[in-house]
Amino acid sequence: MILTADPSTFRGTWRRLRYPPYGLRKVESISGGKIVPPEQLGKYRNEILGLYVNDPLGQSEIGKAISYVIQDDPPYVKSFKLFGRRLREIKERNSLKVVVGGPGAWQLTGKDWIDSILIGEAEENLEEALKGSGIIYGRKAEHFVAIRAPSGLAEVEVNRGNRRVPEHVIEEEMRIQGLAHGKVNLITTDLLSYGEEREVVNLLLRARRFGEVTFSNLNSLTAMNFDLGKIREALNLNENHWISPVLNSVQGSCVYSLEAEVLKSLNKNYIYPMVYVDEERADEFLEYRAIIVPLPKTERYYEVLYRVWQHDRTLVKVPFSYVVDYVLRKAVETRGENLRRLNRLNLVKDLFSASFFRLVQFVS
Repeated sequence: MILTADPSTFRGTWRRLRYPPYGLRKVESISGGKIVPPEQLGKYRNEILGLYVNDPLGQSEIGKAISYVIQDDPPYVKSFKLFGRRLREIKERNSLKVVVGGPGAWQLTGKDWIDSILIGEAEENLEEALKGSGIIYGRKAEHFVAIRAPSGLAEVEVNRGNRRVPEHVIEEEMRIQGLAHGKVNLITTDLLSYGEEREVVNLLLRARRFGEVTFSNLNSLTAMNFDLGKIREALNLNENHWISPVLNSVQGSCVYSLEAEVLKSLNKNYIYPMVYVDEERADEFLEYRAIIVPLPKTERYYEVLYRVWQHDRTLVKVPFSYVVDYVLRKAVETRGENLRRLNRLNLVKDLFSASFFRLVQFVS
């Protein structure tokens, strides 16, 4: 079995990652398959090809927002579509069986060049997807395995929903990622639901033995009942060393729907979260240190986006920020019409797309 992803997912959209994505590393360990760079697929014949996808058609909430702003497919969607056309040809010529999995696998149902799609978790049902056809729904994992080699963004999964990853798996992945990157990025739907305060702090202290520590998500409800000063102390956070996890309020959605007040406590402890919020609520968050990403709802979206951009740029260093500023000011004046015209000016469009994508995908 060989494993790959489209070029953007495999190496990153605007910066070349040294290692493949975490999801591919997980499947590599589960299946014993071989990870292959996408440009080398033509060498293989009569193989099962496992294809890992995140948001291949841009149908996630964030993908739709990026499409609206740049009036075009996000760069990673373009990458996947181009790769898909090439893969169809390679599949027919080299007799490959294509099995798709990953967070965005559900977007690809009905594609005639795909033999089977695994929707959900891979640990218990991967073999069924490899041998079968059509749509297979993965059961919740009962057994977790550690990656064998580093992934692109130093990820270490610590819990999945209300299931905790075994400590020996976490420890091994911390070791692998720490050696490669000098840091670890704890992946979780909510760090604070990992366990009691003492257990969360101990997890952070264990991770610090392997380098700098970040974590992906924080839930506002658990944050309100947690002594956030313990996170500040464990990670040695200060005004020059802060972190920016995604703040969520409902499991399974990155869109924040509760009050902004919790940000006061987060900011006090140098946690400046990334907040995806419907556009009409964006102004509520401007008084806090946070990276705000408004999601479009009305024709006044570009006015909101420009105000938020002025706020966010004080925290995030964005390449070609002067281009973004000019384009967004014009978007307010023209209600987005300039962005449609911009698509004919490839260089300027690419600079704007790169900068905006960097902002909404920011990881501290």
